[in-house]
Amino acid sequence: MKKAVYLFLLVLITASLLSGCNKKSTPSANDVPAPASVPGLEQALKLPDEELLDSYCSGIDLCLGDDLLFAYAKDIPSETLFTFFCYMTSNQYVYERNYQDKKWYSKTDDKYHVPIADIEEVLNRYFDGHNFDPAQIDGYQPQAQEIVVGGLSGFGGGRFPKLVAKEQLNSDTLKLTVDYCDPEYENVFYTKAYTLRFTAEGYQYLSIKKVV
Repeated sequence: MKKAVYLFLLVLITASLLSGCNKKSTPSANDVPAPASVPGLEQALKLPDEELLDSYCSGIDLCLGDDLLFAYAKDIPSETLFTFFCYMTSNQYVYERNYQDKKWYSKTDDKYHVPIADIEEVLNRYFDGHNFDPAQIDGYQPQAQEIVVGGLSGFGGGRFPKLVAKEQLNSDTLKLTVDYCDPEYENVFYTKAYTLRFTAEGYQYLSIKKVV
C-alpha cells in the first residue's frame, strides 16, 4: 500500500515539474520576432540604383516636377492627381501596352471616356487619403461620371537622377533621397526626398519633398 502511494506521489511531482517546464518555455511578447519586411520592399532594396530611380522617382519628376510636392496626400491638387493618373496608366512598365486605348478610347468621337471610378482606383493604389475632385478637371461630365478628353499621354524627355541615400524606415517604408543633375552629373539642380510605403497591392507615396 505504501509503495502504491509512493508511486502515486512520484507521478504527481513529475507531472508538476513537467508542467512548470512547459510554462517557462512559452515565449513572452518580448520573444516574438519583429514583423518581416513586405516582399515589395525586399525586392526594391535589391534593385540597382538606376532601376530603383526609374521605378519610383524619375518618371513622375519628369511628368509633374514641383507640382507633386506634398507632406500629405490630401493636399495634392486634383489637376496634379489627374496628370499622375494619366502618366501611370501610360507607363508601359506598369500597365500593358496601349492600356489607355483599349480601356477608354472611343472611335465614335475620337476621345477618351474615363470613368471617375477608374481614376479613383488608380489614385487609391498610389496615395493614402487623397482628395480628388473631378469637377476641377476639364472635360468632366457629371451626369455620366466620367472625364472626356482628347488625349491621356504624350509624356517624354529625360532626367538625370543620382541616388544620394536609401533608408528603410521600418518594415514597410522606404525613403529615397535623390539629386537631379545635368547630363554630365557635374551640377545638382535640386534634391528630393521620396517616402514610400509598400503594401500587398504595390506601393504608395506618403510624401515627396524638396531637400534644401
